[in-house]
Amino acid sequence: MSDHQEQHPLEIRIEKLERQNRLFRRGLLTGLIALISVALMAQTKHPKKAAPTAQPEPAAMPDKIEAGSFILKDPNGKIRAELSMAGTGPAFKLRDANGVPLVSLSVNDGNPSGPLVMLSDPQQQASVSISVLQGMGSQLSLIGARADIQARMAVAPDGTTFELSDADGFTTSIGNGIQAPKGNKQPKKTTAASVTLYGKDRKVLWTAP
Repeated sequence: MSDHQEQHPLEIRIEKLERQNRLFRRGLLTGLIALISVALMAQTKHPKKAAPTAQPEPAAMPDKIEAGSFILKDPNGKIRAELSMAGTGPAFKLRDANGVPLVSLSVNDGNPSGPLVMLSDPQQQASVSISVLQGMGSQLSLIGARADIQARMAVAPDGTTFELSDADGFTTSIGNGIQAPKGNKQPKKTTAASVTLYGKDRKVLWTAP
């Protein structure tokens, strides 16, 4: 008689149940692994969106700033720009590395009142000035290394003039003005079509008409 025939029917039934139980657990484990794999693949394809970071609110800007003056300094601590109230009115200055003002913009509150712009070289010799002063009209002046070397153009209430002068004291005047007379003659008022040449000491050399 074989071993199978010698087994008790109860033992045969228990052995069959154990074999079915092993197959069930193996199938359950396989299904669980498949389910986890599907979940991981779905997570990879559809990653969670990061929550938006809160943006900082912009800093509040003041409506206006009030002060008696504003000063701009360079990295060496030298004043390079200045906006302040001067004795005659508001003024804005730009300075070079030595502190010399090369650009000045101011408003004169006194008499005559009006704006004035001045450009200067570092030696404070050559300069360009533009002004529009009350009762005096507008003026443009170009000054060389010396104050007597200049060109000036003015549009005043009594007329328009253009003058050139050099270091030797000679001057050319074009336009309206008052011409100094020779001898005991009365001063002559010139027109915009007048040309007058002056020598040293402001003596008339030639005039037309």
